[in-house]
This record gives sequence, C-alpha cells and structure tokens, in this order.
Amino acid sequence: MKLQSLFVFVLATVFMVSCNTVRVSYDFDRSTDFNTYKTYNFHQKGIDKLELNDLDKRRILTSIEAQLKAKGFTKSDNPELLINVLASSKEKINIDNGYYGGGYWGPYYGGPSRVYQYTSGTIIIDIVDDKKNILIWQGAGSGLNVSNLDSKGDDIPKAIEEILAKFPPPAK
Repeated sequence: MKLQSLFVFVLATVFMVSCNTVRVSYDFDRSTDFNTYKTYNFHQKGIDKLELNDLDKRRILTSIEAQLKAKGFTKSDNPELLINVLASSKEKINIDNGYYGGGYWGPYYGGPSRVYQYTSGTIIIDIVDDKKNILIWQGAGSGLNVSNLDSKGDDIPKAIEEILAKFPPPAK
C-alpha cells in the first residue's frame, strides 16, 4: 500500500509542476552572427496592435527590456534589432483528481474531483534584423495561466526570462 501511495504522490507532483511551468521553444537563423548586434527597440506598430491590457503589456515590455539589458543590449532610436511581441489566449478546463496537502482526495478514494476553468496564454517574441528586414530569432512560451490575477505580475516576467534564456544563440 505504501508503494501505491508513493506512486500517486509522485504522479500528482509531476502533474502539478507541469501545470505551473511555461513550455518554451525557440528557433533562429543559423547563418546569423548574433555577436554583431548591440542595439534594439520595439516594433511600435506591432506593439500598438498587441491586444492586451496595459498592465500586461507593460509587464511584457519591461521584462524584455530587463532581459536584453542584462545580456548587454542597449535600447536605441536607431536600432539594429526590432522586437515584436505577439500574444494569444484561450480558455482551458482542468480536472484535478490529485494529491494535495497531505492526502489523496480523488474520486477513487471518496473525494471529489476539482474542475476549474482558466485562461492559458502564449507569448511569442520575434526579433528582426532592422536593416535586412528579416526575422532572425523567435521564441515562444505557452501554457501561462493568465487568469490568476494574484500571480501573473510575477509569472509574466518569469515567462519572458524563460523565453529569452536562449537569446542570443551561442556564437558559431
């Protein structure tokens, strides 16, 4: 019986952790030498079209600026790189039959299932060579719970950090 309880605990823990992380992917032009770029700015027309509330838009842009500054990039009126952001969301439903705080409460042990709805967000960051007008890097983070108003102020910057973790790619 102890082995079964341990298995349920491990499975539930993996499930809970996987629900709280942002899935990140990225792609880039392998022929680009990213060491030649030092300056950036936001693609204002793209940012203006971003359908987010002002708080979330500011969180995203401020987080991008902080990450790029930490990587040695400077914001400029005459940038080498243009940054564009795309965001989308969709409603999701989650059913929990898991382990929480001391015991398994799922339906097989007489406990209720929890069903809740939330909004799952995706953030895409496009980085464009301004002179050549070509996309050279793209990163995406999906699975961000944007329904939780208490935590998204912390979750959005963490998601941006994870998305930009692989930018710029290592030198050739």
